[in-house]
Amino acid sequence: MLPTVPAFADEKGDRTKDEESIKQVTKAWQEAWNKHDAAGLAALVIEDVDFVRNNTGWLKGRKQFQDFHAEIHKRYFKDSEWTTKETKVRFLRPDVAIVQVVWAIKGDTIPDRKPDQPRDGIFTWVLEKRDGKWLVVTSHNSEAPPPGSPRPLDEDQKAKPDQALAPRLLTRKLRA
Repeated sequence: MLPTVPAFADEKGDRTKDEESIKQVTKAWQEAWNKHDAAGLAALVIEDVDFVRNNTGWLKGRKQFQDFHAEIHKRYFKDSEWTTKETKVRFLRPDVAIVQVVWAIKGDTIPDRKPDQPRDGIFTWVLEKRDGKWLVVTSHNSEAPPPGSPRPLDEDQKAKPDQALAPRLLTRKLRA
Protein backbone atom coordinates (compact mmCIF):
# COMPACT_ATOMS: atom_id res chain seq x y z
CA MET A 1 0.00 0.00 0.00
CA LEU A 2 1.35 3.42 -0.98
CA PRO A 3 1.32 6.30 1.50
CA THR A 4 -1.24 9.01 0.91
CA VAL A 5 0.41 12.28 -0.10
CA PRO A 6 -1.28 15.53 -1.14
CA ALA A 7 -1.30 15.91 -4.92
CA PHE A 8 0.76 19.08 -4.77
CA ALA A 9 3.57 17.54 -2.70
CA ASP A 10 5.26 16.42 -5.93
CA GLU A 11 5.31 20.00 -7.13
CA LYS A 12 7.99 21.16 -4.67
CA GLY A 13 9.51 23.55 -7.19
CA ASP A 14 6.13 25.18 -7.90
CA ARG A 15 5.36 25.31 -4.20
CA THR A 16 8.65 27.08 -3.49
CA LYS A 17 7.87 29.57 -6.27
CA ASP A 18 4.39 30.07 -4.86
CA GLU A 19 5.77 30.69 -1.38
CA GLU A 20 8.12 33.30 -2.80
CA SER A 21 5.22 34.87 -4.72
CA ILE A 22 3.20 35.05 -1.50
CA LYS A 23 6.12 36.70 0.28
CA GLN A 24 6.17 39.21 -2.56
CA VAL A 25 2.56 40.08 -1.67
CA THR A 26 3.74 41.02 1.84
CA LYS A 27 6.55 43.10 0.34
CA ALA A 28 4.07 44.79 -2.00
CA TRP A 29 1.84 45.54 1.02
CA GLN A 30 4.78 47.19 2.78
CA GLU A 31 5.70 49.23 -0.31
CA ALA A 32 2.11 50.38 -0.94
CA TRP A 33 1.62 51.22 2.75
CA ASN A 34 4.81 53.26 2.89
CA LYS A 35 3.78 55.14 -0.27
CA HIS A 36 0.35 55.67 1.32
CA ASP A 37 -1.14 54.14 -1.80
CA ALA A 38 -4.64 52.82 -1.03
CA ALA A 39 -5.10 51.66 -4.64
CA GLY A 40 -1.84 49.69 -4.37
CA LEU A 41 -3.10 48.01 -1.19
CA ALA A 42 -6.47 47.30 -2.81
CA ALA A 43 -4.73 45.64 -5.77
CA LEU A 44 -3.57 42.93 -3.34
CA VAL A 45 -7.09 41.83 -2.32
CA ILE A 46 -9.96 40.13 -4.15
CA GLU A 47 -13.05 42.08 -5.18
CA ASP A 48 -15.16 40.70 -2.33
CA VAL A 49 -12.45 40.67 0.36
CA ASP A 50 -13.34 40.32 4.03
CA PHE A 51 -10.92 42.42 6.06
CA VAL A 52 -11.29 42.45 9.85
CA ARG A 53 -9.59 45.52 11.23
CA ASN A 54 -7.72 45.64 14.47
CA ASN A 55 -10.55 45.64 17.04
CA THR A 56 -12.42 48.26 15.03
CA GLY A 57 -14.61 46.65 12.44
CA TRP A 58 -15.01 44.65 9.30
CA LEU A 59 -14.42 45.90 5.78
CA LYS A 60 -16.40 44.08 3.10
CA GLY A 61 -15.27 44.36 -0.49
CA ARG A 62 -12.37 46.02 -2.28
CA LYS A 63 -14.07 49.41 -2.65
CA GLN A 64 -14.78 49.74 1.07
CA PHE A 65 -11.25 48.48 1.79
CA GLN A 66 -9.67 51.03 -0.56
CA ASP A 67 -11.83 53.96 0.61
CA PHE A 68 -11.08 53.18 4.25
CA HIS A 69 -7.32 52.92 3.68
CA ALA A 70 -7.30 56.14 1.63
CA GLU A 71 -8.99 57.96 4.52
CA ILE A 72 -6.83 56.57 7.33
CA HIS A 73 -3.68 57.35 5.37
CA LYS A 74 -4.82 60.97 5.05
CA ARG A 75 -5.68 61.24 8.75
CA TYR A 76 -3.55 58.95 10.89
CA PHE A 77 -0.97 57.17 8.77
CA LYS A 78 0.36 59.88 6.43
CA ASP A 79 3.78 59.76 8.12
CA SER A 80 3.71 56.10 9.09
CA GLU A 81 6.25 53.49 8.15
CA TRP A 82 5.29 49.82 7.90
CA THR A 83 7.79 46.99 8.31
CA THR A 84 6.99 43.37 7.55
CA LYS A 85 9.11 41.51 10.09
CA GLU A 86 8.22 37.90 9.34
CA THR A 87 6.03 35.88 7.01
CA LYS A 88 4.92 32.29 7.57
CA VAL A 89 3.15 30.41 4.78
CA ARG A 90 1.12 27.22 5.16
CA PHE A 91 -0.50 25.72 2.07
CA LEU A 92 -3.97 24.24 2.42
CA ARG A 93 -4.17 23.42 -1.28
CA PRO A 94 -1.91 24.31 -4.18
CA ASP A 95 -3.98 27.46 -4.74
CA VAL A 96 -4.86 28.40 -1.12
CA ALA A 97 -2.56 29.37 1.73
CA ILE A 98 -2.83 30.66 5.29
CA VAL A 99 -0.25 33.38 5.87
CA GLN A 100 0.83 34.97 9.13
CA VAL A 101 2.47 38.36 8.68
CA VAL A 102 4.24 39.85 11.69
CA TRP A 103 4.33 43.63 11.30
CA ALA A 104 5.60 46.77 12.98
CA ILE A 105 4.54 50.35 12.37
CA LYS A 106 5.80 53.70 13.56
CA GLY A 107 4.95 57.31 12.85
CA ASP A 108 1.16 57.08 13.00
CA THR A 109 -1.03 59.50 14.91
CA ILE A 110 -3.77 57.24 16.26
CA PRO A 111 -5.84 59.04 18.93
CA ASP A 112 -5.20 57.88 22.50
CA ARG A 113 -1.67 56.84 21.64
CA LYS A 114 1.60 58.43 22.59
CA PRO A 115 3.14 60.15 19.57
CA ASP A 116 5.83 58.05 17.95
CA GLN A 117 4.93 54.98 20.01
CA PRO A 118 5.76 52.06 17.71
CA ARG A 119 3.19 49.30 17.40
CA ASP A 120 3.37 45.72 16.31
CA GLY A 121 0.99 42.92 15.53
CA ILE A 122 0.14 40.06 13.24
CA PHE A 123 -2.09 39.61 10.24
CA THR A 124 -3.64 36.26 9.47
CA TRP A 125 -4.43 36.17 5.78
CA VAL A 126 -6.01 33.59 3.52
CA LEU A 127 -4.55 33.95 0.04
CA GLU A 128 -5.83 32.33 -3.11
CA LYS A 129 -4.07 31.98 -6.43
CA ARG A 130 -6.33 33.37 -9.15
CA ASP A 131 -5.20 33.51 -12.76
CA GLY A 132 -1.62 33.00 -11.59
CA LYS A 133 -1.73 35.82 -9.03
CA TRP A 134 -1.87 35.43 -5.23
CA LEU A 135 -4.50 37.69 -3.63
CA VAL A 136 -5.82 38.21 -0.10
CA VAL A 137 -9.29 36.67 0.26
CA THR A 138 -9.74 37.39 3.96
CA SER A 139 -7.67 39.05 6.64
CA HIS A 140 -7.71 39.42 10.40
CA ASN A 141 -5.45 41.97 12.06
CA SER A 142 -4.36 41.62 15.69
CA GLU A 143 -2.29 44.25 17.42
CA ALA A 144 -0.01 43.51 20.34
CA PRO A 145 -0.74 45.48 23.51
CA PRO A 146 1.35 48.64 23.95
CA PRO A 147 4.68 48.21 25.75
CA GLY A 148 4.19 47.97 29.48
CA SER A 149 0.63 46.65 29.20
CA PRO A 150 -0.12 43.29 30.78
CA ARG A 151 0.00 40.42 28.34
CA PRO A 152 -2.14 37.48 29.53
CA LEU A 153 0.29 34.78 28.47
CA ASP A 154 3.54 36.35 29.69
CA GLU A 155 5.51 33.86 31.79
CA ASP A 156 4.98 35.79 35.02
CA GLN A 157 1.21 35.95 34.51
CA LYS A 158 0.33 32.42 33.34
CA ALA A 159 -2.66 31.04 35.17
CA LYS A 160 -1.90 28.18 37.52
CA PRO A 161 -3.96 25.07 36.76
CA ASP A 162 -6.17 25.56 39.81
CA GLN A 163 -6.85 29.18 38.76
CA ALA A 164 -7.75 28.42 35.15
CA LEU A 165 -11.08 29.85 34.01
CA ALA A 166 -12.39 26.82 32.11
CA PRO A 167 -12.43 24.42 35.10
CA ARG A 168 -14.19 27.03 37.27
CA LEU A 169 -16.85 27.58 34.64
CA LEU A 170 -17.29 23.86 34.15
CA THR A 171 -17.64 23.31 37.92
CA ARG A 172 -20.27 26.08 38.15
CA LYS A 173 -22.22 24.58 35.27
CA LEU A 174 -22.15 21.09 36.79
CA ARG A 175 -23.38 22.40 40.14
CA ALA A 176 -26.25 24.34 38.61
